[in-house]
Amino acid sequence: MTETCYAKGQKVTLVTSQIKNGTWLCKFSISGFRDLDGGLHGQASLNGHKTEWEARTDAFQRAKLFLDGSQGIAQGHPLERA
Repeated sequence: MTETCYAKGQKVTLVTSQIKNGTWLCKFSISGFRDLDGGLHGQASLNGHKTEWEARTDAFQRAKLFLDGSQGIAQGHPLERA
């Protein structure tokens, strides 16, 4: 399933899928950011989430964190990575 959201004025595309064990994964892409892995940023949990909603929420939160870091770069501050 694909869903479009907006964060900090940027278009965020969430791509959700269910894996064999019944859990959910979600990747995100942000318009204008080509440095993300193949246009999609990997999911945080390789084991997946119990619900589709949890997977999408996690991916959207990670997208917002990415945008927070990218604004620091635009303003001359380095991107902090966890």
